[in-house]
Amino acid sequence: MSTGSYNFETLNDIAFQAERLRQQAQAVRGMEAGILRSAGIQPGHDVLEMGCGPGFVSDLLAELAPQGSLTVVEPSATLLAQVEGNVRNKPARGLFRIQAYGDRLPIPDSSIDFSYARFVLQHIPQPETVISEIHRALRPGGHFCAVDSDDGLVVLYPEDARVNQLLHTAQTIQAARGGDRFIGRKLPNMMTGAGFVNVKSRILSLTSSELPFAMLFNILLGYKASLLGGTIDSEQLFQDLSERVTTGGQLVAGGVFIVTGEKS
Repeated sequence: MSTGSYNFETLNDIAFQAERLRQQAQAVRGMEAGILRSAGIQPGHDVLEMGCGPGFVSDLLAELAPQGSLTVVEPSATLLAQVEGNVRNKPARGLFRIQAYGDRLPIPDSSIDFSYARFVLQHIPQPETVISEIHRALRPGGHFCAVDSDDGLVVLYPEDARVNQLLHTAQTIQAARGGDRFIGRKLPNMMTGAGFVNVKSRILSLTSSELPFAMLFNILLGYKASLLGGTIDSEQLFQDLSERVTTGGQLVAGGVFIVTGEKS
């Protein structure tokens, strides 16, 4: 399988990206716990996390399923090696790390109760194959929750030409690498096509009046800026937007799709 549009080892700002992932996880931890509970995670579940990264969200999943197990899948050996240290309390039935892509999971059929994919499917050239693999691995009655981006939800008023350029260029680069910055709106159809039932979707909005702007900027634009390298001065862009947000002259908003389904 292709490495897709996210290859941690080739990023030109690895330290920044690692810290961005940590801050992003911490900023929305309480909100994310609510999303996961609503999606059906239970304390005794065997949980599968796709694209776990360094394990910042894995820690939350382990907390929500303390009597179960947690299997994490991640293609990057560098990131996978960090999971053990970032999951503070291991689930009772164990924490299992698998270095793999999501299109062929070394996981038995019908062995998982709950699966989570967070900002992962946007990077995969054929996300349908991963969704089908998750469906295969779930037990009947099992739940899948996908949270992902859609650049159609990014709104700035007044508009800023630099942000428009950043969005357009990042969309083009990510698409060339097999990713899709508009994956959010497509997930319900993909999940239904994979055999999931009771597929439901909603949009979670994030605005500059709700989150500290540094957090919101990293969530909405941090990864995109890394794709562009030095072609845009992201520090200056952040400073300019931050000053306007502080004085009430700028609205920055974005959103994520939350899509859930069940295996019949």
